[in-house]
Amino acid sequence: MNGFMNALGFLTIIKIPGKYILSKEKATDSLVYFPLIGLLIGAVISGFYFALNLVMPVFLSIVLIIILQIVITGGAHIDGLCDMSDGVFSGRSDKKKILEIMKKSDIGVYGVLAIIFLLMLKVSLIYYLAEIDPSNILFFYIVILFMPAFGRWGMVYLIGRYNNARGSSSLASIFTDKGNKKKGLYLSSIYLFILFLGAYIITGYLLPGGAKAIFSSGMVNDLSPVFVVTYLLVKVLSTVAIFFLLLLFVSWFSTRRIRGITGDIIGGVSEIMEVLFLFTNFIIFKFL
Repeated sequence: MNGFMNALGFLTIIKIPGKYILSKEKATDSLVYFPLIGLLIGAVISGFYFALNLVMPVFLSIVLIIILQIVITGGAHIDGLCDMSDGVFSGRSDKKKILEIMKKSDIGVYGVLAIIFLLMLKVSLIYYLAEIDPSNILFFYIVILFMPAFGRWGMVYLIGRYNNARGSSSLASIFTDKGNKKKGLYLSSIYLFILFLGAYIITGYLLPGGAKAIFSSGMVNDLSPVFVVTYLLVKVLSTVAIFFLLLLFVSWFSTRRIRGITGDIIGGVSEIMEVLFLFTNFIIFKFL
């Protein structure tokens, strides 16, 4: 319970009672709940989109749910993306100089461009996924539901894989300096994959019209349970594999010069991976 509440307080603007706050030695206990908090955020914004889309155009509904997501997180991850972009693209090779740039409170050109590009890509990809095929609307909701979850899982991966680059002054030190951070990574990876696979199977096969939506082209007539479940499993595995490969590259690129992570990099990579999760699903929707 304490781990969940700490994750909720860390990743959202919700204030948790002091009695639930974990000590620094036990802060890593909250890591396993990061993707779960992402799912809660995804549930809120997908439900908000459903309500808005009843009375508003698709494009406007998408813009409003992105604004809502930023509000829920307090803009912390967007701020991290700005600082990370200013540091990573500063052209400096010295670790101390890069960390100094990232620590500054002002926003540079690369930070502004990162926000613009991120929001443009997120709106465009969500709009495409919403409009690609009305028969696939349930899969669209799965993508929106799991987008924040996979973004937060990217945070857990960074914490579990890399060391703190700044020292005790970094927000990352809360999770990297003490506790078993690997445990949170392994457990969250397992349950997130199971939930993602389960959502695909329930939506694609068990719900009325699900299998028909998948094979709406009429090119495939074999709708046996084994065939459909296998097809859905391939889609999920392909999505996760592409996403993970992109995460490996983004993590390496973001940490290579400072040889570690900071709170800004954790938040920034989370935002980038949300966009890349959307892009991955775009590829899967388009070609599989």
